[in-house]
Amino acid sequence: MVITSDKEASAISFPNVVIASDPEMAVSEAIRRLRNTGVPESAVIGIDPGDEPGIAVVANGIVEAVYRVPLRQASKIVERIRQTYPDILVRIGNGARLTSTHLANALISHGIAVEFVDESGTSPYLGKGTAGIAISDIVAAINIAYTQGTPAGRQDVLPSKGEIRRIQERTRELSEGRTTISRKLAQRVANGEITINQALAEHEGAGHNKTH
Repeated sequence: MVITSDKEASAISFPNVVIASDPEMAVSEAIRRLRNTGVPESAVIGIDPGDEPGIAVVANGIVEAVYRVPLRQASKIVERIRQTYPDILVRIGNGARLTSTHLANALISHGIAVEFVDESGTSPYLGKGTAGIAISDIVAAINIAYTQGTPAGRQDVLPSKGEIRRIQERTRELSEGRTTISRKLAQRVANGEITINQALAEHEGAGHNKTH
């Protein structure tokens, strides 16, 4: 088995060549070929939304890969997975409404089928030796992938006053109590125009240091 880049693949004369667009997926594909099981045509991607979403790839009932990345990288990860599986369905937990809506809109705009899943009960109890947010997020993503959801279309984001307030409270936490962004900046974060860190930088760059 030869694993190589897209540019070099055409120059290699060998029956089993795997293009490494994504390291983890390339290894999985190579193992499948060695076992003569082939590459599944379709996959379901489960996403547990949040600041660092858990992401799980399930194909033929088997968990092929898991990730936990910053939110801004989530759609890129899905696009990389799409290079291996021509037919994908993304299931997103509905717990973090603003995050899940923005992510769904981004994926739908790229022609990817999306379902919203009721994520109640998808986060596991973490027993002895398994404590950690990352583990919980990944297992929740796996459970979401296995749970049938409701097909999603592109949606308008209309943040509530409570969601705006929670964004402001989050910036207070991130700045260790030094500042809280304005409602106007929080609205832009809620609308997906800027990230929460960009809002903090803009707020502090303008010389603000008081709660609004």
